[in-house]
Amino acid sequence: MTSRTVKLLADAATPEDLFHGQWQGRPSKLDAFRPYLDDRWNQGCTNAWTV
Repeated sequence: MTSRTVKLLADAATPEDLFHGQWQGRPSKLDAFRPYLDDRWNQGCTNAWTV
């Protein structure tokens, strides 16, 4: 990853902070899982490999 990507991820306080630009507002296959993902994020699970 580039240092810019690492900074973007490190500075994100919420998952929504990671979504910006051309992809914002578009439907996603993950939309159905958003409540679960938001709960996991709030629990501190910010690594996709953490179960």
